[in-house]
Amino acid sequence: MNDYKFNFRSDEIDSDDPEMQYILKLSELDSHRSSRSATDTRSMPSPSTSIVVSNGHPPNSPSKFKPNGVAVNLSQANEAGPSDGKTVTLRAKAQDIQLRIASKDAKIQSLEKCIQEMITELDFEKDQRADLLKKLEDLKNVSRTGALNASGSGSRKGKGKMTGGINYEDGNFVWLSSLRKKMWNVFGIENFRLCQLGVCNANMDGRDLVVVMPTGGGKSLTYQLPALLTPGCTLVISPLLSLITDQILHLREHRINAVALTGSMSNAERKAIEGQLKALASGSVQDEIKLCYVTPEKLEKSHYFQKILQDLAKAGKLSRIVVDEAHCVSAMGHDFRPDYTKLYKLRLLLPSVPIMALSATCPPLVREDLIKQLKLPPIVDGRNAESEGTVFFSAPLYRKNLHYRIVPKPSRGAAVTKAMVDYILEHHPNDTGIVYCLTKKDSENVARELQEFSDNKIKTGIYHSERADSEKAKLHKDWRDGNIKVVCATIAFGLGIDKGDVRFVLHHSLSKSLEGFYQESGRAGRDGKDADCILYYRPQDATRVLAMTTSDKLGQQKVHAVLEFAEDLIECRKIQFAKYFSHSSSLSISSWTTEDQDALERCGHCDNCTRPPSSMENKDASFQSWQLLKIVEHLHNNNCNVTLILLVGLAKNASQGAFEVTEGRARRKERMDLEKVAGGVVDLSKANIEHLIVLLLLKGYLKEKFVAGPYSTNVYFILGDAAPEFIYRRREEILESRGRKFEMFLVKPTLKSRSSTRKKGDDHDDNEDEDPPRVAKRRKITKKTPRKRGKKNLEVEEIITSDGDSSEDEVSWMRRYIEEPEVGPQPSSDDILELSD
Repeated sequence: MNDYKFNFRSDEIDSDDPEMQYILKLSELDSHRSSRSATDTRSMPSPSTSIVVSNGHPPNSPSKFKPNGVAVNLSQANEAGPSDGKTVTLRAKAQDIQLRIASKDAKIQSLEKCIQEMITELDFEKDQRADLLKKLEDLKNVSRTGALNASGSGSRKGKGKMTGGINYEDGNFVWLSSLRKKMWNVFGIENFRLCQLGVCNANMDGRDLVVVMPTGGGKSLTYQLPALLTPGCTLVISPLLSLITDQILHLREHRINAVALTGSMSNAERKAIEGQLKALASGSVQDEIKLCYVTPEKLEKSHYFQKILQDLAKAGKLSRIVVDEAHCVSAMGHDFRPDYTKLYKLRLLLPSVPIMALSATCPPLVREDLIKQLKLPPIVDGRNAESEGTVFFSAPLYRKNLHYRIVPKPSRGAAVTKAMVDYILEHHPNDTGIVYCLTKKDSENVARELQEFSDNKIKTGIYHSERADSEKAKLHKDWRDGNIKVVCATIAFGLGIDKGDVRFVLHHSLSKSLEGFYQESGRAGRDGKDADCILYYRPQDATRVLAMTTSDKLGQQKVHAVLEFAEDLIECRKIQFAKYFSHSSSLSISSWTTEDQDALERCGHCDNCTRPPSSMENKDASFQSWQLLKIVEHLHNNNCNVTLILLVGLAKNASQGAFEVTEGRARRKERMDLEKVAGGVVDLSKANIEHLIVLLLLKGYLKEKFVAGPYSTNVYFILGDAAPEFIYRRREEILESRGRKFEMFLVKPTLKSRSSTRKKGDDHDDNEDEDPPRVAKRRKITKKTPRKRGKKNLEVEEIITSDGDSSEDEVSWMRRYIEEPEVGPQPSSDDILELSD
């Protein structure tokens, strides 16, 4: 038999074999007949029950083999064909070949993943070898010169003093004692951390710099401290007003003369600051402005301010230019800002002023683009720097004081907040924290409920882009002064927030990317002390976040990466971060290596490292996966849009398999015979079915379908490219574990009384999913009356609210109790994801 073309994604199948073409024509004919038959029999009580989709039925049942949505009725094929036996044989061969192709595709995908993991480990070993070779070369230099890379003795400029280059981390610079003294007297900091010393030395030496340090690694000190020891003013370009406000408050607390020029200030304030800068340029002022913060937009639009900067540079009073969050310069960075691309003018306007670029996440491709955009000279290593070039420093991205946990998120909004209240009051009653929310509306609701449910014990504030500038400024001050303990915010409360004693960062919902989650959680523990980073996760949140990436393939991939992070119950969170950034951003795995640990060594303190192995179960979920895919196939064939909630409900046979079919503006109710379609009820808890659906999505067995609605985009599930691997196998093959398996890890159910003490680090959630304190008994589940929308009482709502299953199996996957999902109203127009300030 000749090759045929099979594309499950586009619902097309073709062949250059005449006999196979004949079978396909019969398939199309039967598809049209089935469509007309369904149209003519809509008045029947349950027409869908007569359609046989499963491959696992007795031979005498009418079989419907359906490659790519095309129904084939074997009995009709026999009647129409010239050779009954030959037609049956051809069809069987086609089905067998399709199954084998699907199996090979899945095997190839698995091997490709294994190869990628091996490449990652190979790159890591190569990086380690390169580091060892460098150390060996340094030792040889020591033996040749007697001192490794000592810098100059009497001048500020240390460039090119040694044959082996300059090691800014290990030099005997004349300003070193002044740096340490000023750091202690002004900031109260005794010792440098990470690569701070090397960066400060290179700064004092007047070098162009690119510095990559983790969020909370102390980037601000590397330019603020040198600014106090050099004449004139340091210009700092920062992307967000919230960051600028925070930095100004911080500096003024330390009696440092720092100012900001932003579009939100009054003309009088702006003129006063510009007057001080002009006086500094003319040499007629004694109290110098040491740091001046501006946004890139302000810098681009104000030619008058650009002229002031030129005057300062000519007078030797502009010591350096700092570009904070410099990855915003590159379109390849995850926070690209178009106005940042115009910063190349700084080198043209101020050619003699050194430029320093700072970032927490700046992979090689972004770094190269950044160098090009800012017109900086080529990169040189800060530990062996040549006399010319842009000095580069990086620090390990892993911070061992941050403890990551993924905890189950209750379905009802108030129950989520109650869980947060319990956590905060038990573990951090007097500490400072941040709660990141997906939307502006969420941040307002969570802030209100935190205060309400804690009886005002938790003092909260709100931050998002639509808050007035005066409200933002007041919140910053109250937060720094301790009048507000917990800030509920969108990502607008973001880049570079500088408050050292943040003991916890909670994520009320999934972040849109793992880069964002890393940066946001990194605002905890900047003082080096232990801090908690907790994500409240439920699979239902996946569709909410995915709906915000409708036409953005890269955005969907980033959401998938966050879902993989959250669903993984085995791999160390540190290693997950390292592998992700290695693949997505080409960051070297060694970027996560510290003096204490290799990058691929488990951290020992995240939830996946501290969870006892005995609490885990590796479950063969092949049959359950087959059942879910069969249900999706059946619903898709009946023109039903499949949501996650609907799929879970039908898998448990809620409302006797009721679902709704939409054809244009018309709607009708259908019922599915679950036994006939999928071999019965899916033998998993609702929670684990949700997790299995997400895993099937991540592995390509399901894929998203986006449909725009009047208020938001809806996310539905259809069969993915890998689905044929299961969908065309017989039920008996799956049950007998023949062929490829689909496995998932579960946390075994643990039955504990309510009075049990939950310790810090416990993986289980003791919080009931009822709105406290209305329900007295934790296990009581009440049946709700479906909400009506005019005359339409959707069966989906019955599915959601009518389940009476309250068995202890519901405690799986770190869940002690499972609640009925609540159908909320359509999001309003103000319930929009925060994109920028």
